[in-house]
Amino acid sequence: MSKLRVGTRGSLLALTQTRLFTAELIAKHPELEIEEVLIQTQGDVSTEPLSQSTTPGLFVSALRDALLAREVDFIVHSMKDLPAQPFTGITTACVPVREDSRDGLVSKNGLVLSELPAGSVIGTSSPRRAASIRRMRPDLTVTSIRGNIDTRIAKVERGEYDATLLAMAGLNRINKAGVVCEIFENEDLIPAAGQGALSVECREEDRHISHLLSCLDDPHTRLLTAAERSVLVGLNAGCATAIGAWATYSDGTLVLRGELSVEETGETQSIVRQEMISIDDLESAQHIGLEVALLLRSSSVSPKAAWK
Repeated sequence: MSKLRVGTRGSLLALTQTRLFTAELIAKHPELEIEEVLIQTQGDVSTEPLSQSTTPGLFVSALRDALLAREVDFIVHSMKDLPAQPFTGITTACVPVREDSRDGLVSKNGLVLSELPAGSVIGTSSPRRAASIRRMRPDLTVTSIRGNIDTRIAKVERGEYDATLLAMAGLNRINKAGVVCEIFENEDLIPAAGQGALSVECREEDRHISHLLSCLDDPHTRLLTAAERSVLVGLNAGCATAIGAWATYSDGTLVLRGELSVEETGETQSIVRQEMISIDDLESAQHIGLEVALLLRSSSVSPKAAWK
């Protein structure tokens, strides 16, 4: 098979990360030719705040539909956009090396979070980020913002918002990290599950394609993201869930941190679990994630308030 079709959204970030992946894939398989197929998703055209959406996979479903319809041979996602539950007929063929998983602050005057005047308007469509800002700076105003990375940055520069939070991974990939005035360490602002990672999917039946794509799979990233995403599965989390999950793996020990918040108040419950496992023990990683989810379910943060 010398030619494959890759499905991707048409945004600058989606195209950039898809092209980064396919360039590495062709470097491994020089005989391979790859055709890009641009696919518009509901998330690309909707103006509804993401946290209010009742449709899972706003940025994902159209890509998966095209894959199952055999219009493309594989698709590339930002992992944090994926719904919690697996999708019948589709497999994750490759989880490449992860980019920076942290969040960064972009502000109008280059001010860090602690320097923003009371009442400053922070734009974010992420319930997790909104809850974190309200916890760290309850005197700020948090409101919804939509658009791609460039659009959000421009809205801050024009003064429509005083600041916004963006994923460092996306900024790094499109060479926009220079606009960030503060980077939050993951210990201080737990990222979204899978933030900074890509998920490359193909049809389960296409084992040859899956094997071809797997040459760029990173066992370390796959292990960490398996644990993080299992927290989402255990909570049946959706777009309206203010949930963060972050895993590390060192010297055979997996450490997983889960954080469930109430978006409107910033009230938060955090759980940390660790276990000695091998780097290829995805089942144990997933079990740890489900355990963290169970503990968060029974935490002092009201499930009704946190999960809407």
